[in-house]
Amino acid sequence: MKKMTKPFRTVVHLPVEEARGAIVRMIRRHNAVVIVGETGSGKTTQIPQYVWDDLVSREPPEQQGIVGCTQPRRVAAVSIARHVAKQRGGSVGAEVAYAVRFDDTCSRQTRIKYMTDGILLREIQTDPDLSHYRCLLLDEAHERTLHGDVLFGLLKDIVRRRKKTLTIVVMSATLNAEHFSKFWWNAPIGVVHGRLYPVTIFHTVEPQADYVEAAVSTLLQIHEKEEPGDVLCFLTGQEEIEDAKRILERRMKVMPSTLQEFMILTLYSAMPYEQQLRVFEPPLPGKRRIILSTNIAETSITVEGIRYVVDSGVVKAKFFSSKSGMEVLSEVDVSKAQATQRAGRAGRMTAGKCFRLYTAQAFESLAENTVPEIQRSSLISVVLEMKSLRIDRIMDFEFMDAPNPKAVVRAEETLKLLGALDRQGHITRLGQRLIDFPIEPMAAIVLLAGKALGVERDVTIAISMTMTENLFFASREAKDGADRCKAAFAKSAGDHATLLGIYYAYKRVPKDQRKMWCESNAVNPSQMLKAEDVMTQLGAILNEHSDEELLSTMVRRSPNLAGNGAALHRKRRRESEKDASGDDETSELLKGQTSGMVKLRDFELIRRALCYGFSLNAAFYNAKIGNYQTVVGQQVVHLHPSSVLFYQRKKPALVVFNSVVRTTRRYMKDVSVVQEEWLRDAASFLRPVA
Repeated sequence: MKKMTKPFRTVVHLPVEEARGAIVRMIRRHNAVVIVGETGSGKTTQIPQYVWDDLVSREPPEQQGIVGCTQPRRVAAVSIARHVAKQRGGSVGAEVAYAVRFDDTCSRQTRIKYMTDGILLREIQTDPDLSHYRCLLLDEAHERTLHGDVLFGLLKDIVRRRKKTLTIVVMSATLNAEHFSKFWWNAPIGVVHGRLYPVTIFHTVEPQADYVEAAVSTLLQIHEKEEPGDVLCFLTGQEEIEDAKRILERRMKVMPSTLQEFMILTLYSAMPYEQQLRVFEPPLPGKRRIILSTNIAETSITVEGIRYVVDSGVVKAKFFSSKSGMEVLSEVDVSKAQATQRAGRAGRMTAGKCFRLYTAQAFESLAENTVPEIQRSSLISVVLEMKSLRIDRIMDFEFMDAPNPKAVVRAEETLKLLGALDRQGHITRLGQRLIDFPIEPMAAIVLLAGKALGVERDVTIAISMTMTENLFFASREAKDGADRCKAAFAKSAGDHATLLGIYYAYKRVPKDQRKMWCESNAVNPSQMLKAEDVMTQLGAILNEHSDEELLSTMVRRSPNLAGNGAALHRKRRRESEKDASGDDETSELLKGQTSGMVKLRDFELIRRALCYGFSLNAAFYNAKIGNYQTVVGQQVVHLHPSSVLFYQRKKPALVVFNSVVRTTRRYMKDVSVVQEEWLRDAASFLRPVA
């Protein structure tokens, strides 16, 4: 690698600067080190630069490599990369870059790369020794993400193979340093002290029945009675955050005129990057900011100016039941480590205050640390990735904390049903193909099934639209518009067909009028562009190979479909031509493709494709109890209010869904109506293969 010329750089003074020499010496002398950097120390932005400037760039060109830094969240990887690039006098995509799912800015000039741990795990698929990297920094290690824990074991093996040519730096603000050190061959531990001021902590006298209402009341009391300073409020998700924002805005209008208004900002992962980055902009002089955030602001990013923290004490987390085979997103209590981390956000600029919306006794009863994701999540994707790396005996793998054996068995059984593993548990040709897609295996099978049925473009659009978070604006006012939009395009076939109809309506609008169309339909235009980017990338992956043998096997092993294949294909062609007529842009989209738009009143082939991937996520309507039950496990589930099927008087007899989210109930998200015959056809394919 050639050395980069050094542009004008911003001089920064952070606590980590005092330990620069000691950090560099420790990294130079050891294959693995653990660094505990307190909040505000500057470890995430500065240490990767030290490694490049003081170590890697000074090595012979043939020994140089990229300095990579993993983050558990996309917004962190993006915002930190932009910040570091600016510090170094450049822009993202040159010397400093980031890579997250469906968004890779890296180039040949890249020397410092921020990425999610999932991206690095996927890179191991194509480069088992990670030969392009000289040093890897695993940041926010205490969060113990699913991909992060698998990375630990894989990287340990890679370091053994590469001997002295790859260095690992494990970093976090709060972690059990000894536990990590022991895993990494008793690696030395370095501590970087942050710029922390004392934080006074207040607890409620009684438990709060409605923590959103309690949060709003506390925020208003802080604004009325406390000294100037911004406030960071932790809530569980987008819906709660938007509700709190709406209530605050309403109550702000009836505040005494002598009280200055405050600015409300929101922060959650589903927001577009550009909107998320607004919290990093300097506040207006004399105007208090109230930032409503999920746990995204606990450790991954640092928002300057925070003096007060309001902690709801709850967080949304995924939990997988090996008994029911369902993974649900539930609200759970934070751990003591999370609560401590949240409180620390108030002590960055001066002495701060943290208002916990739970009692002191409740705090004492909290778990010490967060349960690692690998011990509470579905392992389907991870097991498939490990199998593709020829790790056949999963429980023999060197995990830092082993997963539940029942969850591993359940994942292997599911992958066998999907045809991704054979009877012996080895990866099949289909399983290896699924690895190409940066999405869940079930969704990837839908894409391949759509290709087999000749509707790959429509299925790619439908899957991409369901994967795009925050497609509709989330405020209460915008929600009414979003509901009207869904109602206008609602299809009795379900949510996937409705989203497809919305997308084609959007494409029929002239380009210069699309933003206005989006706003009038409460559709987020930037997220629609992101959905199109996802479509492009998934479409490219889908067309990398002909998949002729795989696809013919799919159709051949579905007897009903094989017999009617020609008729269905003619029907699809006839309906596609009819629907595309008069739409030059859409016709151009279909040019050279074997797929086209399916008749909007039908969508049979798309729903058949959904059956292939989501047949294990099928539910039937049980009239006796007046609810849906899953076909596998007979768990009671409900249509989510966001589904177009929610308002249908007559409930469809049989549906498939993408996922389940649990609040007060288990709700099915992204639901489509299917027929029993289609599920039988799909089941004839989804069997273990020898």
